[in-house]
Amino acid sequence: GASASAPSASRDRADRAAAPARIARHPLAKRGAPVPARARPPPPAFASREDIRNAASRARPRAKPASATAAWGPASADDHGSDASRVSGHATKTSPSRGDGDDATSSENQTMFVEFFRQASPYIANHRGATFVVVVPGSVMADPDRSILEGIVQDVAMLNSLGVRVAVVIGSNEQVSAMCEKRSVPVEVHDGYRVTSPESLEIAMEAAGRNNVLVQALLSRGINVAVTRKHGDRGDHVEFLPFGDRNGGGDGSASGNSVGSMDTLSRAGGGSRPGGGATATSGNFITAKRRGIVHGVDFQYTGDVVYVDVDAVAQRMRQGDVVLLSSLGFNAAGEVLNCQCYDVAVSLAVDVAADKLISYVAPQDMPRGEDGARAKYMPLSVAEAYISRLAEKTSRDEDEKKNEVSEPKKSPSMPEQWRWLDREDDEVRGAFELNTAGNGNGNGNGASSPWRRLAEKGLQWRVDGCPQEISAAVFSCKAGVRRAHLIDYTVPGALLLELYTLDGVGSMVSRDRYEGTRAARVEDWIHIKTILEPLAKQGVTVAKTDDELIEEVTSGAFAVTERDGKIIACAALRRYRASENVDGNDEDDASVEIVAEIAAFAVRPGYRNEGRGDQLLEYLEREARRENIEKLFLLTTRTADWFTARGFTHAGAAEKSPLLPPGKKTLPGRNSQLYVRTLDRNE
Repeated sequence: GASASAPSASRDRADRAAAPARIARHPLAKRGAPVPARARPPPPAFASREDIRNAASRARPRAKPASATAAWGPASADDHGSDASRVSGHATKTSPSRGDGDDATSSENQTMFVEFFRQASPYIANHRGATFVVVVPGSVMADPDRSILEGIVQDVAMLNSLGVRVAVVIGSNEQVSAMCEKRSVPVEVHDGYRVTSPESLEIAMEAAGRNNVLVQALLSRGINVAVTRKHGDRGDHVEFLPFGDRNGGGDGSASGNSVGSMDTLSRAGGGSRPGGGATATSGNFITAKRRGIVHGVDFQYTGDVVYVDVDAVAQRMRQGDVVLLSSLGFNAAGEVLNCQCYDVAVSLAVDVAADKLISYVAPQDMPRGEDGARAKYMPLSVAEAYISRLAEKTSRDEDEKKNEVSEPKKSPSMPEQWRWLDREDDEVRGAFELNTAGNGNGNGNGASSPWRRLAEKGLQWRVDGCPQEISAAVFSCKAGVRRAHLIDYTVPGALLLELYTLDGVGSMVSRDRYEGTRAARVEDWIHIKTILEPLAKQGVTVAKTDDELIEEVTSGAFAVTERDGKIIACAALRRYRASENVDGNDEDDASVEIVAEIAAFAVRPGYRNEGRGDQLLEYLEREARRENIEKLFLLTTRTADWFTARGFTHAGAAEKSPLLPPGKKTLPGRNSQLYVRTLDRNE
């Protein structure tokens, strides 16, 4: 593409394995009882060396306690499988033995397969009909290890077969640089953009064409004939293509929630090829303009993306095709322009209202925390702060290089090109809010596309001194894309592991689900009272006096969700010691375990069934994890089903239950039921 960067350092293939996987924990232990450590069992006999080496990339599903005793008491060795036995990414490599082999191994294989399928099934259902934009950078296309690209394309085809609408943006920057050097064509880069001469444009077109054909060839791979024969060839191969509009629309007779007629789902509708594989399509979807002369530099045939033909792209994806785009755009004069790969990806994701922007990155470019560990999840506010720090550090370093005498420096002013990071800028906030409110109404001619509106405001995704992958991820989320994922392309099956397992293997940037949810302030007590009082009259919650409520709000136990200045939901997180101090010392004892009760959980009528309760519950769970609290419990009479669906387990009647922590009192005769849950600290 038009971007250029320093060549990536040589990678040691042994670095593909992530950090050691965590040891499975017991469920909630009985009050005050220590949680025994348990060494990880050896990997199963069927695990290959590659399986063992990459075991850290495979997340285990949360085990469901079989009973209340299992939930609180010591767990048996069968309560959790080992991490190595939860081989998600390679579950189909081996099949249970059907001969006279080891019955134990066969049973273990079957259990592993079933557990993986059960773990993945919610994600399969959730992602069906979603729109993903996947960026395959030029470093992958130029990597001599062909298996990396083959694995990525195979995973993309798998997404397509599972009903995901996929567009793939293929970069070629490294190839163009290498071919220019080989042919003695000068390479000139300014502000991260390549100056594209007529000679380098020919090379860019050659690289883009080669990459497109190569990916098409890999997508055309057929299914294993031996498998189809073993399970019966259906002859008339009809494909199930649930590619209708997720909101009930779509251009076909079948909506996103209906199967439709057999004719609608036949192979004539696109999608999977009769012999297997996926149908790829490409075209002149990107309209661009010449970048022109910037700061005295003539970029010649380098282009800036103006808009994406959203209608055409969406139509191809709805019919089940995998849409392929390169970094080449086209202008009204019939010229080919060399654009930046991430310009294409971000503009497409924003204009098509993608559910996810997924970028493959080199291992050294993965976002890291201060401790050097992978940043698994970054809310938008955290990601903004992350790239701001990187940009400010780069700015200071450049200033120090220019000035021989070191002087105290103020924090650099916010550069114009990344004004979009400033949440206090009303103009910027207004542009993004307009985008998120109107996203998905793509216009084929781009007259009022979200991307174009942002460009007209002078807002650019690129941040000087910050890796382009994380900059593009944050910008996309601010502009309306729901999630952005960064995944290491050297991890086999990284795409599937990130999307279909609990913990994933990459870094996710997300619009902050907790935005609007905060700790309650003292003045919020009257609004909390108006939410809880009607429920107390119905017997759903326990009535409290004004003084009791004010005291609890003041103590910091309550959290609230606010919208447009109105409190619409509330809940309390009450902390308890799991056991009494044996020495009678009232001072905090680090050895005493703290558990927490979720109480007074309510959403105001008119705001229910919109995910507000989930948002509030996740906020409380996040706060509990932050305080190293792993055990939650609640008492309820009416809302058991809702909490059971979110991982809580019934532990019997609450009154006189030995599972309650000291100091927790129950209301006699209310017959409240006790529900418990152990938090996974890595969620």
